[in-house]
Amino acid sequence: MQRMTVETEAGRLSDELLRRGVAARVLAIVEVVDESDLPMAALAQAGGAFATLADEPDLYSDADLTDRND
Repeated sequence: MQRMTVETEAGRLSDELLRRGVAARVLAIVEVVDESDLPMAALAQAGGAFATLADEPDLYSDADLTDRND
């Protein structure tokens, strides 16, 4: 496996790789340099603070509702 660091704008990675002669499938690990451009939801997801909640059981379900407002 060959590694390289490419700093480019979003949407231009393919062009930059082709310019460098890389025409194979790649695995890209993205590091956002300027986080002020990301929406808050993307920042929260990237931070990973809530990742452990995926393994937690649900405490409530629709069956627990007392007033369904149908």
